[in-house]
Amino acid sequence: MEYVDVFDEDYHLIGKATKKEVHEKGLWHQVFSCLLVDTEENKVYLQYKNASHNDVAHKNKIDISVGGHLLKGEKVEDGVREIKEEASLDVPFDKLVYVGIRRIDKYINDNYQIREFSHLFIYDSKFNLEELKSVDDEVLYFVQFDIDELINFVKKPTIIKGLTKDGIKEFGEDDFIKAYIEDDHLYLNYLLLVKMYMNNEPLDKIKWSNIVKE
Repeated sequence: MEYVDVFDEDYHLIGKATKKEVHEKGLWHQVFSCLLVDTEENKVYLQYKNASHNDVAHKNKIDISVGGHLLKGEKVEDGVREIKEEASLDVPFDKLVYVGIRRIDKYINDNYQIREFSHLFIYDSKFNLEELKSVDDEVLYFVQFDIDELINFVKKPTIIKGLTKDGIKEFGEDDFIKAYIEDDHLYLNYLLLVKMYMNNEPLDKIKWSNIVKE
């Protein structure tokens, strides 16, 4: 049974609980998120997540490149474990670009709530779609998108083409996580942070609430 640290709403450590308990009881906890990008080629790599590992959307969905709970006692730096588990990449923490904390407080139903402090990072490198894979069946495969095409898509979802290890596939709005498009615009804002990084704009004082685009 895996435990995570539990916090109050002001991000003070107050105890521990299982991963199941934090969602059943709506307890604040930490998660790690990282977007895999190749800024030289203007590409982003998102995971196509297996529905059996998704507690909210019971369908395969395109998710952020890498993400997961930080376990009890883990520091943010330990989040690179998730990159290894979900993408089979050994990445030193100092190679990541920090882009802020996303605070999520969302009620799904009486048995599932999301109250998370999500630490957001970018990893800029070259990637091979054949080599990007999870250690289990959590990630079915990765999809390479053009960053600007994906920005336009999440602003007005229609159809977008992405490159997979098996060739080019078309994806529609229903292939993406609805909340990430409509709530605090996770896909869009994360990509906008990548564009800021590409333009050498300062990211050290960015707050998630400052970049939300309706």
